[in-house]
Amino acid sequence: MSVNDQHTGNNSAAPPFDLRSASLTELREFVRGLNEPDFRAAQLFAWLQQKGARSYAEMSDLPQALRDKLARQAALTAPAVVERRISARRDTAKLLLEFADGERIEMALLLYDDPHSRERATVCLSTQSGCAMGCKFCATARCADFRNLNAGEIVVQAQYADALARELGFAGVTNVVFMGMGEPLANLDNLRRAIELLNDERGMNIGQRRITVSTCGLVPQIYAMLDWGMQIGLAVSLHSALPEQRAALMPAAARYSPAQLIEACRDYRRRSGRRVTCEYALFAGVNDSVAAADALAALLTGTDILVNIIPANSGGEGGFHASDKQTTAAFAAALAKHGVDVELRRARGQDIEAGCGQLRRRSDGAGR
Repeated sequence: MSVNDQHTGNNSAAPPFDLRSASLTELREFVRGLNEPDFRAAQLFAWLQQKGARSYAEMSDLPQALRDKLARQAALTAPAVVERRISARRDTAKLLLEFADGERIEMALLLYDDPHSRERATVCLSTQSGCAMGCKFCATARCADFRNLNAGEIVVQAQYADALARELGFAGVTNVVFMGMGEPLANLDNLRRAIELLNDERGMNIGQRRITVSTCGLVPQIYAMLDWGMQIGLAVSLHSALPEQRAALMPAAARYSPAQLIEACRDYRRRSGRRVTCEYALFAGVNDSVAAADALAALLTGTDILVNIIPANSGGEGGFHASDKQTTAAFAAALAKHGVDVELRRARGQDIEAGCGQLRRRSDGAGR
């Protein structure tokens, strides 16, 4: 079994046709099967992908007879909002969503209204309802029983975030990052389909260069993503340049060494033209020494990889804590001394548990 096949369920019954996961071509074929004209497919696609319709009743330019057929013969992904939380600074929001089968996921919305970001709204999408990577610092790793999300279940998160961003005074979602629950590259086919739908000019029309995929380091899947020929960004969660230490922090990622991962990043940079980002969470007394920074700089020699230093968030199983400001500054200075570009990321959404590694399937603080 490949990592892309894990935890997808074993139901032999064919699922109903999922409308929100479908391309325009697939919708055209589907409506033909309902003895409807082709132009209905374009109308339906607009309702699903551009307007984010949550019910057939909203699809006002479709005949009632067609809406009745769709209700009987297709599935319309429209999860219930179980919980909505907005940070005290009103710069981060989080939704807990429940799908028709009872599966739950969390997703986050990051809002930037400073002059440098030009009112950017970034949605952090989940691709699985848990994760098999087992990272010791991540709350999502507690969700051991989970499944892959289909493309419609991924896209609908962006649509809900778009509506929320507009409610909070923004013009809608401008950027998409696959950094929510799950390992995106362990759900490769649905990830690709979701990106294609989000990028479609007849849908949300999110530019490929405004989309970033984050991975803990599944090297073969990085090369598979390269073969798509897309201009999407790549971020790799590294957290240590030392193989043994990284294996302890990220057990499933240990199948590929840091050197193998960075070599794949070099290839991604060369073939896509997109600069790669390295995500590095600083954990007090674990990976935050100057020696650890020197090892990271040595690993990145000859690359232009940007290192994002992330304050550790609470919620993981290992009792990790964030490094203090002095240690963080020393780590960043050691990297800069070696010519590595560094960016210090500000902690966001910690009061609503929407930060890196804090997403899980629960409400009221209880695990599901």
